[in-house]
Amino acid sequence: MVEENWVDLEATELRYRDRTWELTGDVDVRENGDLLVVEAREADDVRHRTALLHFGRGAVESTRSLNPGELGEHFHALERDGEDHFVVVKKAGRRYRYELHRLEYE
Repeated sequence: MVEENWVDLEATELRYRDRTWELTGDVDVRENGDLLVVEAREADDVRHRTALLHFGRGAVESTRSLNPGELGEHFHALERDGEDHFVVVKKAGRRYRYELHRLEYE
């Protein structure tokens, strides 16, 4: 597991499971780069509960994933396709797309 803070991801909001989540920018890279776990705060609730959003590489993605040993800050965009959310990372001419699979309350 590798922890990073991606400043460009901070305060970015996304709507998931009928809640608005504000991303903190704190990211854990797990499973040899195949999983990004992003910390988030519930923005539309007075309790502001925290959760971890799990973004994984899909089966249709290439076998290459982000190298956790040389991570750095390479957040490119947060994308939405219908109900699906993606974190897009660009590094050295490569593009990695991670799909939101689940939410885990802390």
